[in-house]
Amino acid sequence: MHQNLELAKIIEYMKSHWPSPVKAEWQVSLEEYPAIATKVLADFTIDKTKNRHLFRIAGLSGSGKTTQILPAVEAYCCKNQLAPVLVAARRFVEYHPHYREILNEYGEANLRKMTDEFSTIMMFIILKALTDSDYDIILDVALLDPEVENILIKMLEKENYRALILMIATSPTVTENFLKDRAWRHAKATEQEFTRATSHALRFYADNAPDIRIILWSVYDESPIYDGKVKNALEIFEEYSKREDLPQKDDDARREAKKEYMMNLKLV
Repeated sequence: MHQNLELAKIIEYMKSHWPSPVKAEWQVSLEEYPAIATKVLADFTIDKTKNRHLFRIAGLSGSGKTTQILPAVEAYCCKNQLAPVLVAARRFVEYHPHYREILNEYGEANLRKMTDEFSTIMMFIILKALTDSDYDIILDVALLDPEVENILIKMLEKENYRALILMIATSPTVTENFLKDRAWRHAKATEQEFTRATSHALRFYADNAPDIRIILWSVYDESPIYDGKVKNALEIFEEYSKREDLPQKDDDARREAKKEYMMNLKLV
């Protein structure tokens, strides 16, 4: 019963913040989610490892979560013989039961924003199932409101997970510039919601899970600007989030530097 209440909170949050804009007949009912989740889990967990590690890749849309941090985390996992499940909203789009109709109606460029509600709900359903079974996880999603982050913390604490947050600190102005040429980008309201929630979520972690390790990079530096407990990261994050000058650093060089840093990382 408790698990159902937690899931109901997640669904309520996602529906209120990113309500599905697709036709009513293409929206996913609550009764459809379990069967979809069964299919997703079967696909996602083939040959994956179970060591109770969670790598939380956070940051604003366009900050470099997927292009900068994800390759570095994957390099770390390869070196340490971990095969984590990658959990990211983009991976659930094709599992929408009306994927083909939505694609034909709205076009590929609009798939992400037309399926945001479904994908974010699925993401947390799958996270619950994965943590219940001890799978290693890479979670690639921007920070959400404290009420949702609290559900994630409870999942991790219940199963005794070792968590690491990895994040790029940058301003909304800079990420707006990074996103301007991306056809798939979320609706502007969604991006504004991520921006609003990020600082609130970091403060929540500082107050409620202060000893979780966080590695912060910026869009300006190759080396981390902070590596330590999340409770001490807020001031540095806020400092870099106010900088609105566009970075001149080479993306490839920054990505390779992150890989090297992660390859030498020791998780204790």
